[in-house]
Amino acid sequence: MIVICEKCGLKYKIDPTKIKSKRARFTCKGCDEVIILDKEELIQDSEIAALEDSLFSSSSAKEELESTPEAEELADSDQDTFTEEAVQSIPRKRSGLGLTGKVVLLMLLVSLLPGAIYFGLSFQQTNQRIKADSNNYGLQISDILAKEVDEWVDKNTRVLETVANLSQMKGMIQWQQEELLKAVQKEYPWMYLVFTTDRKGINTARSDGKKLKDYSNRQYVKDIISGKKLAWQNLIGKTSKKPALVLAVPITKDGETVGVLATAMTRDAISKLVTNWKQGETGSVFLVDQNDKVVAHQNNAFVVEQKDMSTNPLVQASRKDKKRSVEFKDVGGQEALGFTQKTKLGWLLAIQQDKDEAYSELKKAQQFAYTLLGITVIVIILISLLASRAIVTPIKKLTDAANRISVGELDVEISPASSDEIGDLANAIIRMQDSIRLSISRLRKKRR
Repeated sequence: MIVICEKCGLKYKIDPTKIKSKRARFTCKGCDEVIILDKEELIQDSEIAALEDSLFSSSSAKEELESTPEAEELADSDQDTFTEEAVQSIPRKRSGLGLTGKVVLLMLLVSLLPGAIYFGLSFQQTNQRIKADSNNYGLQISDILAKEVDEWVDKNTRVLETVANLSQMKGMIQWQQEELLKAVQKEYPWMYLVFTTDRKGINTARSDGKKLKDYSNRQYVKDIISGKKLAWQNLIGKTSKKPALVLAVPITKDGETVGVLATAMTRDAISKLVTNWKQGETGSVFLVDQNDKVVAHQNNAFVVEQKDMSTNPLVQASRKDKKRSVEFKDVGGQEALGFTQKTKLGWLLAIQQDKDEAYSELKKAQQFAYTLLGITVIVIILISLLASRAIVTPIKKLTDAANRISVGELDVEISPASSDEIGDLANAIIRMQDSIRLSISRLRKKRR
């Protein structure tokens, strides 16, 4: 016999054979409600135990009847108190994922699986595009800066080549050359010294009017005499005590090199070009010559000491590996992104920036994508819960009605609320309810 507490709905399985008096009582473990049962009614209902057992014949129902909490004993003169053997509570809890959870999970899978695939592909493509854009931008900037350096060198080289082709210069006469050299220095003030030498490297004329010197040991003089069209050298000027660049071109007459025209100039223009470039908070640029000595740098101390940058990751990647873009760790251990470009003189211009800042747009795009994904999941869960409620609620009602019918409460009202499969289930339970009423009525008639 199954008894349901009217207050909390907890179910109990009663053994009538354990009752000695006319009535028996026990306390509900769920709400402390005292439940009183009549022995005669229990015995009558026990005659339809076979029918009730059929309703509990499934393995899941049998498992539910295993829990046996102790009943509270209450003393009374004409009432028995149910013992643990006489009353067994039927647990209402079930394990596993309920129908609501299954519906939500199913809708998440159906809705999110295609979206997740699209999101993954789109996310990957966006990452690649932003990285490619960042790399292209870095390469373009390095190209532009390198071209500006080349343009500055070319401008000064063209001046020297024009002057070297003048007849006054080809005559190798000191006073004639000095007039030209002084005019050049006046027109181009950053050329603090313009001078000439003969084929042996002996100073022929100079723009500053100082004593002539022997330049035969200078590499740029040797290079021009050996046949090169342009030679150069980065150094610290002995006169200016500043970083300087020496450019030299040949003086030719009748197709033969008769001397060298050279100028020593400050590198202020190049330094401004380098130090004025700024990208974000961490972007920087430097320029090294063909020997990897610093020509221009935002840290002026590197320029003065002509710091050797041959061990710099950017310089190594460009010189040895022929790479123009590289990810590396700087001296502080910070991940950085760098780009390089060679100039016409074989110099190397390099720019670098912290990776996090360089890919800041990528980070923003990723945060937006994750936020959008999170909102999408929340919306789908809410929709799933609403949809599952519309499906699960009538099923729960029918389940409750079936449980109440199974313990003998045959007056449960069931009203099919829809014409779908759930409505069909409701109609089936109604037919079962009618069949049980009819069966019980027949059993009671036979008993009488």
